[in-house]
Amino acid sequence: MQYDPERGVSGVSAPSNVLRDMNPGAESGGTYAADVLATLASGLGVDSIKSGRKALEVVRMRAPELVILSEQTGEDFAAVSAGFIEMMLTSLRPDDELPWSTFEQRSSDHGRLRAAQGVPLESLIDVLAIYRRATIELLTRPIQGKPRYDEIVALAQSRLQDITERITTAIARGYLDHIDEEHRARENEMYGLAAIVTAMSRSLDLGETAEVALVESLAALRLSTGALWLRERSSYRLLHTVGLDQDQVDGFGRQVGPHVKASASATGRSESQVDRVSSPEWNALRAQLKVRGRTVAMMTVATMVDRVFNAGDLLFVAAVADQVAIAIDRARQFASEARTDHLTGLANRREFERVMEREVALAERHGRRLSLMMIDLDNLKRINDKQGHRAGDEALRVVAQQLQRVVRASDLCARVGGDEFAVAMPETDIDRARDVATRLRRAVDHAAMSMKAPEQVEVSLGIASWRPGQDWQGVYQAADIDLYEDKRRRKTVRRWQEEERAPAIRLLGRARGRRRVSGA
Repeated sequence: MQYDPERGVSGVSAPSNVLRDMNPGAESGGTYAADVLATLASGLGVDSIKSGRKALEVVRMRAPELVILSEQTGEDFAAVSAGFIEMMLTSLRPDDELPWSTFEQRSSDHGRLRAAQGVPLESLIDVLAIYRRATIELLTRPIQGKPRYDEIVALAQSRLQDITERITTAIARGYLDHIDEEHRARENEMYGLAAIVTAMSRSLDLGETAEVALVESLAALRLSTGALWLRERSSYRLLHTVGLDQDQVDGFGRQVGPHVKASASATGRSESQVDRVSSPEWNALRAQLKVRGRTVAMMTVATMVDRVFNAGDLLFVAAVADQVAIAIDRARQFASEARTDHLTGLANRREFERVMEREVALAERHGRRLSLMMIDLDNLKRINDKQGHRAGDEALRVVAQQLQRVVRASDLCARVGGDEFAVAMPETDIDRARDVATRLRRAVDHAAMSMKAPEQVEVSLGIASWRPGQDWQGVYQAADIDLYEDKRRRKTVRRWQEEERAPAIRLLGRARGRRRVSGA
């Protein structure tokens, strides 16, 4: 059966014991009506679930957003409706039996929840009116046509008016309390965003930037846990965490990390995207940090308690993500520039020394192989003197380009001096390193010929392999010695070649007062 707004809920009857307990002749006046209402309230409580289901159909017509929301969240809205109808039935009992504090707390919590879900307060008040009419229908059907019907109904209307007003006040108080908290939260978020921008502008360190972003975001959102991952090629590397023990890190990443499917998203004013993600253990917001179309990092902030993230939360994290993305990109550029030779794009000497120290430590710890190749551009000074420094810079770039062509992605190429280069080759023995050196020499010779310059690029090469107990400086010195041995051999060969090409000059004596020179 359907609920008619004019006639109420039909098809609901009181239990037979309620009708038996009604004795019109027992008392007169208000005492009789009050006793009847108390008896009805006790007996009709079992019908509140059925009445809640009937009321749900009316709510579906009058406030469809509530029903849709309950279906999306898995909430049993019929049970919620039955709870309010049961509250109203209970209010028909004598005042000294009413648990007003419980009613008001439940109503306040309901208002707070609906405010968090974005339901208009007017819709909640309209729904209360539906519950009140449903309660009246439950009461009037058993006593229809009975003596003093009007007196009983008038008393019921009066008491229901009172409970409805009290419930409405409690719901509104909870609703407005949530809105006030949200306003304060937004204010805190604004301060948090300003603090993030200010703090991140002071540092170009990646770790410090990640820590500031997480700590300030968690404080503004009143959350406890977070992590930030850097994007490196096609994977993510964990950079910093807050509120996680070491044994929780992997599980956190699997549940709410970079590769988890999102349930809702928001986009920042720039490019960053924020997703709402959840797992059996965590409720989280995850930000995809983007700059100029590139994803530079992922940041997740989370809590283990129940938390409904609203649109404001998503937009705040999106605004933070935009700022963090810019700061991380700037810090990475600075770090890259600090490690890179500006002319060739290769690593600089500082980065080369750092990597060599790390690779030697790994080789020592795990028994790995490690080789080092040194390269010297032999005739850079002659190129500069004859063709100018622009030609010299181009010669350096040619060597750098050919280096990158012949080595692996796991090898580190660096310019370690004005005309010197070095290549750290992990997991490479001496024979493999010599093969790479041969290919490099051929590649440089071929590139030099294609340049058609007056002075062709010439390089000398030195190779050394790390030995257990040796530090990186020892490997470097061995490769440098081999380099100068190769340079000496090349000079010797070049001198022989020049002598072979030179014409023979011999003094043959005097003829008619003039000297004859053979080959002149």
